[in-house]
Amino acid sequence: MPDPLEHIGGLVCLDFANTVGPRRARADKDPHDYLTDFSSLVEWSVNAGTIGANRAGLLRKRIQRDPRAAQDALARAKRLRETVYAVFAAIARGDEPSGPALHHLQQAYADAMRQAKLVSTSAGLDWSWSPQGELDCVLWPIARSAAEVAVSADFGRIKECLGHDGSCGWLFYDTSKNGLRRWCSMSACGTWEKSSKRATTARKG
Repeated sequence: MPDPLEHIGGLVCLDFANTVGPRRARADKDPHDYLTDFSSLVEWSVNAGTIGANRAGLLRKRIQRDPRAAQDALARAKRLRETVYAVFAAIARGDEPSGPALHHLQQAYADAMRQAKLVSTSAGLDWSWSPQGELDCVLWPIARSAAEVAVSADFGRIKECLGHDGSCGWLFYDTSKNGLRRWCSMSACGTWEKSSKRATTARKG
């Protein structure tokens, strides 16, 4: 599987859901959680472009002052992550998302937008969030992304990578022209298929 900092999902909310994996691991194999602490969530957020360096610095200071609050915020982040995964994995499989998952996503979106205000940017108007040092601020862009994708995206392009053995489960938005993308990343899961085809061709030759 690729590093989650590669952001192969194509959408912020899907990339966030992909911070644990493999998603469809065997019962005897635990998935790896890349969000080991709140600092790793801040790092992911900076890399994803959902928060800037100044806000990240304020959050790191807040973590040092109140580690318990950081643990609680991380728990809320992981709950949102599992909600996002539940909603979009269901969509990728052609199923209807569960009522509780949709309710939690709606609640997270409402909480986020209560903190939002419209501001002018170089590209026009956009949403901004305050206060700067609130730990949950890392969740607000994710909740907004998930809610907006849920009501406006082409569901046929929301897909789940099965990997070579059906265990990956990472989500991605297929922007390919023909809509036939199968893998979260050709450098990871897709590599196995290419290697397998080469081996098959060599045997036939």
